[in-house]
Amino acid sequence: MLDDALKSEIQAAYRRVVEQLSLTPRYGQRLMMAEIARTLGGISMDSDGKRQNDTHVCVLEAGTGTGKTLAYLLSALPIAKAQGKRLILSTATIALQEQVLNQDLPMLAKHSGLAFRYALAKGRGRYVCVARLDQATGGAEPNPAMSLFEQDLAAGNSEFEALAKNMVDAYGKGEWQGDRDSWPESIGAQSWRRLTVDHRQCTNRRCGHFAACAFFVPAVTWKKPM
Repeated sequence: MLDDALKSEIQAAYRRVVEQLSLTPRYGQRLMMAEIARTLGGISMDSDGKRQNDTHVCVLEAGTGTGKTLAYLLSALPIAKAQGKRLILSTATIALQEQVLNQDLPMLAKHSGLAFRYALAKGRGRYVCVARLDQATGGAEPNPAMSLFEQDLAAGNSEFEALAKNMVDAYGKGEWQGDRDSWPESIGAQSWRRLTVDHRQCTNRRCGHFAACAFFVPAVTWKKPM
């Protein structure tokens, strides 16, 4: 159960956001916050941190304009902090992910009075594979993880080769961190498939480019071998 202090913290944070941003309190939003807080606060754990009950799932649906993101953030953040837990938010789309990261979380950090830190975690498929990038610019033998059809498509495609070369230059200079979303131009799905891998295709630490991997070792500067 939530103690009175935690309930008051959630309510106070909500009031601050509503007042400072001149928002209109919504009944559905308050109900959503209460249900999320009740669910998370009802989780009991033993001395080893293992859950002792299974009543920890909460499924909510609300219409457009309810303020769902604000509701689940304001109710979940104080509880996670009080319990010393990391809160993981998983979105269905990249657009919503960017909204939460670039708008909602900074807004709450500024106006809610809650102290928290946050970071973005992306899946492997959002990052370039350095081994494939090296191969695309002629620095390695064809990757056996690529189908012959993919290899044929990649070969002789001047537009794709130019893209790969620009990526090598930007990654090598530290101007690009290897993620698809921060590349300055839109990358077609077919081209991106030739430049990334899934968990079955990735050779992990056995890869010769592991030390420069954009997924495993972010924010590195990779120099294309001479």
